[in-house]
Amino acid sequence: MASTFLGLSITSRGLNAAQVGLTVTTNNMSNIDTTGYSVQVVNQTSIGPAAVYSGSLVGSGVDVTSVDRVHSDSLDQKYWQENSASSEWEAKSTYLSQIETVFGSTTDDTTSTISTALNTFNTDLETLSDDPTSTSNRATVLEQAETLCSTLNDTSSQLTQLRSDVNGEVKTAVEQINCYTTQIAELNKQISTAAASGASTNELEDQQDVLVDKLSGLVGVTVTKTDNGGLNITVGGSVLVDGSDSTQLECYTVTDTTSAAYGMYGIRDAATGEDVNTGDSGALNGYLDIRDGSTADDKGIPYYISQLNDFARTFAEDFNEGVTVGTTTYSGNADGYGLDDSTGIRFFSYDDKSSADLIASGSTIDEAYQNITAANISVSKDIQDDTDKIAAASTADATSNTTNLEDLISISSSADIFGNSTATGFYSAIIATIGTQSSSAATSYNRSSAITSYISTSRSSVSGVSSNEETVNLTKYQAAYAASASVTSTWSKIYEETIDMVDGN
Repeated sequence: MASTFLGLSITSRGLNAAQVGLTVTTNNMSNIDTTGYSVQVVNQTSIGPAAVYSGSLVGSGVDVTSVDRVHSDSLDQKYWQENSASSEWEAKSTYLSQIETVFGSTTDDTTSTISTALNTFNTDLETLSDDPTSTSNRATVLEQAETLCSTLNDTSSQLTQLRSDVNGEVKTAVEQINCYTTQIAELNKQISTAAASGASTNELEDQQDVLVDKLSGLVGVTVTKTDNGGLNITVGGSVLVDGSDSTQLECYTVTDTTSAAYGMYGIRDAATGEDVNTGDSGALNGYLDIRDGSTADDKGIPYYISQLNDFARTFAEDFNEGVTVGTTTYSGNADGYGLDDSTGIRFFSYDDKSSADLIASGSTIDEAYQNITAANISVSKDIQDDTDKIAAASTADATSNTTNLEDLISISSSADIFGNSTATGFYSAIIATIGTQSSSAATSYNRSSAITSYISTSRSSVSGVSSNEETVNLTKYQAAYAASASVTSTWSKIYEETIDMVDGN
């Protein structure tokens, strides 16, 4: 037999369910602009008769069983994966664009690029050939040669500074990773405690997902969900978060001279001192590739510095010592004679050393030239002190002779001293390589970014708050509450009249 007050009991449950619905709807609408907030829904079920053998044909109302957040684990996983890829390409594209700016354009004559400096140097050498005895022409050649050297010095310095900047990005990324993993581990602990006490973990899980979103932008993460709602996270096989514990990473200066990262930051487990595999995607991986890439298959800043060094070293050696291209031999400055009949003088050196000091810096000539880099190439002290030592003539006592100077002009402008290309052609090839790599990275970033945005939109369509839907819910729960309140009033009158009848009033 049903309880005498079953009607009031049912309406009470109805009022409670409607009130929970109104509260959840209000919470949803107030968080419509909250980053990472997942819309919450009320799950309710009807209650059957109080006892199976009671004989009652009427249920006992409604029960709110849970308030759940709406989200998709599979979309989360896809977003984290694509966000890592997108962030890696963004990092590469950003810094390749800066490398491109440092080297300049082969077509832009308005900026002081190496190509411009080299072309002007060639023009000044040709002007000198018109009058090899002209003091002003020789001074102009010296001035432009120094400009060429300083342009190479500056370009090398900018690349070195850029590499240092990327190294700073690595340290910042590691600090951010530590910050996020510490917070995720703490949320794991809070979620475990809340779940054990039966409290809602919806907001805590939302905060957790926001942190993983940020973490996935730095490194490629593998995320597994635990039974109590926590997250375990690994990167490249290394555990970053395990329950309420997080692995703290630290940067250290690499002292191994054979390592591509020599002098830069390495990354290791702060507790064990073991190097950490940072995976193969994420902004951190992009920074490391740009910072340490030194081969033709892995072109980073060290690779382009090496190319620039090869350019400076080869150009200086060939201009000084002469070079044979095919069947043609071009004499260098050391082979000719200056206005003062000096010979054996090297035009280019490093760190303002004299030609004698340059040659003495190695056991062989080739070894001596290994000391020249784009960072330190200079005009030799001999030429700086006396431009009469620019060797235009091929013989002594021949001031109007320009035979040797014609060879120097060929070395500087038209001879294929870099295998199958001229000096200008070799430098243009470097710029073209950077341009192609930069363009490819930008294309990859745009494509990956578009996919990431699409997945993000898909996630929002599942878990985001819709003002239209919440407005409908608000109306629905208002009506439900009003209906239950009306029923409560009806039952109150029935009970009141019943009690009066019993009392004989």
